[in-house]
Amino acid sequence: MPPGGSMIEQGRKPLLTNATRYSTLILLLLGFGSCREEMANQPTSNATPTTFLWLFPEDGIATTISRQHLRWWGEDPDGVLAGFLFSYAVVRAPVSAVPFPDTLRYTWTSRNDTVLAFPLDTLFRQYAVAVRGVDNTFPALPEGSVVRLTPFAYWDKNDDGVFGGTDVQIPSLIGAMDPKGAVLTFPIRNSPPVVSFVPNPTDPNVALRQPDTTYTVATFAWTAEDPDGNSTLSGYRIALNDTTLPGAWLSLPLRDTLITLVVQRAVSDVATGTTTARVYSGSFLERQYLGDVPGLSLDAENVFFVQARDVAGEFSPAIRMPSPGGHWFVKKPRGKVLLVSDYIRSDAGSALATYLASLTAVPGGQYSSIDRLDIGLGLTGPEKLAGQAGSLVPPFVDPALISTFLLYDIVLWYTDEFPSLGVAQLSLFPYLQNGGKVIFSTMFLNSADPRGALRDFAPIDSVSSTQLPPTVFPSAGDSRIPANFVMFADSVSSSLIYPQLAFNESPSIHSIFMRPVYRRTDARYIYHLQEDTRGRYSGTPNIGVVDGRRTIVFIGLPLHLLNNPLYGNPGGLTTFFDVAFNREFNPLQKVNRRAF
Repeated sequence: MPPGGSMIEQGRKPLLTNATRYSTLILLLLGFGSCREEMANQPTSNATPTTFLWLFPEDGIATTISRQHLRWWGEDPDGVLAGFLFSYAVVRAPVSAVPFPDTLRYTWTSRNDTVLAFPLDTLFRQYAVAVRGVDNTFPALPEGSVVRLTPFAYWDKNDDGVFGGTDVQIPSLIGAMDPKGAVLTFPIRNSPPVVSFVPNPTDPNVALRQPDTTYTVATFAWTAEDPDGNSTLSGYRIALNDTTLPGAWLSLPLRDTLITLVVQRAVSDVATGTTTARVYSGSFLERQYLGDVPGLSLDAENVFFVQARDVAGEFSPAIRMPSPGGHWFVKKPRGKVLLVSDYIRSDAGSALATYLASLTAVPGGQYSSIDRLDIGLGLTGPEKLAGQAGSLVPPFVDPALISTFLLYDIVLWYTDEFPSLGVAQLSLFPYLQNGGKVIFSTMFLNSADPRGALRDFAPIDSVSSTQLPPTVFPSAGDSRIPANFVMFADSVSSSLIYPQLAFNESPSIHSIFMRPVYRRTDARYIYHLQEDTRGRYSGTPNIGVVDGRRTIVFIGLPLHLLNNPLYGNPGGLTTFFDVAFNREFNPLQKVNRRAF
């Protein structure tokens, strides 16, 4: 084989003669020449795609809302599309073609649709949408890349409208994209926002509502949406009762969707008819003063209105609370004491009467006017045990109930064996920290202190956890206390001695749940129960405690059952309240109740 011979020449076929070789070579050369002539006529330049929007109106598009679902597609006669350039811009009049030179800001996308909320800051505006298809002779860009075509095609990486830095020229884009594009003009009219009250924070399945009756504090919360996009919301305004009066509306910032109306005692004590309420935003600890809203009616029905406003200055339809047919009665506070009834046992009526009579009889008459809040109203025992709140408990305990308490010098809270500890946890501690004084009287069922809730506000470290009634005597506690049993004042830890109290003469056995309480290190005992000679409980259980700051008295028995003048003291509970209010709490000492 000659040097450089092919592998074919080494096969079994006979070797070609020189003449044959020359003939074959001539034929091959002629053939190649023929092929070159035919291929020269086949190549053509790349055909650009054509782009379509989903509407083909003859007379333009009717005025519509700003939120639109836009769709487009493209066709390429000699290939497939790699993506689209999408843009929209404000125009003064309808347009049907992209501008020349094309100064639009395009976004690269591989999608065929988008949901777009055209931004509006006026009641009416026109927008032109432009879409250019790009075929696959151009390499696709990352989704969302910004592309500009002036002064030349480039990828505007930092989206500043000026070529430079990390920006990338893309000259091949011009020959790959639709030179005309699809263009459509949308006349957009602003859509007003919609506002609604939020669901009840304790039960999302229940609509928020104001209690039928409140004192001069009420909290409202709402949310708003705008068909043009929530970014077009700009604020709110609120009013009370008659919205047609000059100055009736108070404008609020966009961030403030939970507000509390408060009429301070210095104002309500001298006001008659209608008055002005201060408006605060947020929770109690983070509250900020927003302004005043006029027209709150005292000792009368009221209606609260709220509207949302968008950047075009258009307002939502006003919503109201209560709804038509509902009630929101605002009571004018009159007393220094708020009596909180957390008691739904069968003797609730006599219990209330005992407290009212005892408070009215305190020497000096300064507690003869008593305001009440029944936080157990409408509940059954199992519902209270499950932690449900009564119908007069505001949905937002913080800040509404805290701010209500701060209308008063003293809160007297008495409970049955199912105390509303969740409500007390949220409200009493901030009330005490802001100058309030509390007497808390309760009893305990077999769950001594669920979640340690009492320790959040009461001056106790713990409560005996003995099961009641016990099967083995003596026990740490008891569920059957005889009539006339005495609660002795503790004279060891303080020169301030409380009056002796005793269980009422009737019934002969008081079916209540007594447990010893253990004081906090800064607190002192003020009462202990007499020894039980029957042997049902051990020793003399500590029952009453006051904190080191002398702001809260905690009694682990129902005070209304301790009003026996024969075995206790001649003044009964009245003497106890006199000591607690006028000596323990020392009302002559100036206290700054930092309500607002």
